[in-house]
Amino acid sequence: MFKPRKYQEELSTQGAEILQRLNIVYYSMEVRTGKTFTALMTAEKYKAKNVLFLTKKKAIQSIQDDYNIMNPSFDITIINDESMHKLGGNYDLIIHDEHHRFGAFPKAGKATKLYKELYSDLPMIFLSGTPTPESFSQIYHQFWVSKYSPFAEPSFYKWAKN
Repeated sequence: MFKPRKYQEELSTQGAEILQRLNIVYYSMEVRTGKTFTALMTAEKYKAKNVLFLTKKKAIQSIQDDYNIMNPSFDITIINDESMHKLGGNYDLIIHDEHHRFGAFPKAGKATKLYKELYSDLPMIFLSGTPTPESFSQIYHQFWVSKYSPFAEPSFYKWAKN
């Protein structure tokens, strides 16, 4: 039986409220603190029906196991980032693990551009233990993938200038 930690309950409730208002939430949590469960709990409280969970290939089974333990009411597709171009589907929420990998600057990488092209209209949950490992500038493209980005500037250079 799944028993969440108190902070996971609190964060997932706050996250679902933020997702309802802003369509985007970023969990920057330390390693082994339960980011996956927190995100899945957020999706449940958000009342998602069909979730796409993008991650690294080696993490797929662990995420599937967490989903099975939690047994939420929504359907889930769990794939690695490199396979996102193969998907169809009618998702109402995206969870992106290790989201800091989209933090290249000054230009977005190929996977980041594809993600934006395919999913920018959807509500998103981002997960990372290290959102800005080298520079705070890495945050721009992480939010650039969503039409709900808090940054209004259309390019990294304009954003950096401000």
